[in-house]
Amino acid sequence: MGKADIAVKNWLSDKERFADLFNGTVFGGKQVVLPENLEDMDRETDIIVTDKREKERGVQRFRDIVKKWEKGFMLAILACEAQDKVHYAMPVRNMTQDSLTYTDQIREQWKMGGHVKKEGKEKTGSSLSQEEYLSRFRKDDRIFPVITLVFYYDLKEWDGAVELYDMFRIDPSLKETELLKRYIPNYRINLIDAGRVADITRFHTDLQQMFGMLKYREDKENLKSYMQRNRDYFGQVDVETYQALGVFLRSENKLKEIIDPGEEERIDMCKALDDIYADGVKDGERVGKEAGREEGRAFIISRMLKNGLEMTEIKKYTEATDQEIDRVKGMM
Repeated sequence: MGKADIAVKNWLSDKERFADLFNGTVFGGKQVVLPENLEDMDRETDIIVTDKREKERGVQRFRDIVKKWEKGFMLAILACEAQDKVHYAMPVRNMTQDSLTYTDQIREQWKMGGHVKKEGKEKTGSSLSQEEYLSRFRKDDRIFPVITLVFYYDLKEWDGAVELYDMFRIDPSLKETELLKRYIPNYRINLIDAGRVADITRFHTDLQQMFGMLKYREDKENLKSYMQRNRDYFGQVDVETYQALGVFLRSENKLKEIIDPGEEERIDMCKALDDIYADGVKDGERVGKEAGREEGRAFIISRMLKNGLEMTEIKKYTEATDQEIDRVKGMM
């Protein structure tokens, strides 16, 4: 996992922000999921799968962010996958992660019920039917739903599959296709294309300002204007937000040159953005001057070569390297 990924995941992991992400996406902005009802869960799902021949193999997956939503009793497991690039097999990837989370719940239910082997004997705690024992899941056991959001934040618009059906090579014109779909369960991803959120008013934390800003990433003037209009927020962001902003704006390295986040608790991103653009102009001017000097020297070298001057004389008067002179020769 790269530093950029970690910055975005740390930022989204904040309980208020995480609750707002689900409320705005799933519940249309209603405050249903409360931060105080969220509890961090282990991001690693590590299970042992046993086949019919009693052979075992380990299956391990890591979630980006996963929290337990509990209100009196646990209602659901909420997960979020942060994507900086399109993943063309995302429906299958998410389906696998969700399936493993369900499998993990079944395993935990079985363990909690005391139905585990100990010292060669089956510890049951209560009588089990043959079906329950074979299922390793009692008739009255219950598991909790898993809801996974895909938070995609690249500049490029998502052009990958959004459901399992999108990945099939099935001819929709065939009359048998609709019949087949009755027997093929679909799986849809819950995609948030962060730079293209239509209604940002559904969000009540700084997700609203961030989604608004992301729309202007490729428009320098409108980006600066948006940040200035929202200066109350962007003028004093915390270090975690500063790091996430650097990733979203593809300016992590430039920001580090301008600001040391270890020295400031609050950072003025409006000023930092101005400094980045000012440095860009200076860099452009410098590159232009250097290109001009190189072009002028190449012209002088070509004239000297045409006039029959020796390499030593050309190097003496122009301070050119052998490689530069050879390059000019190749262009003549």
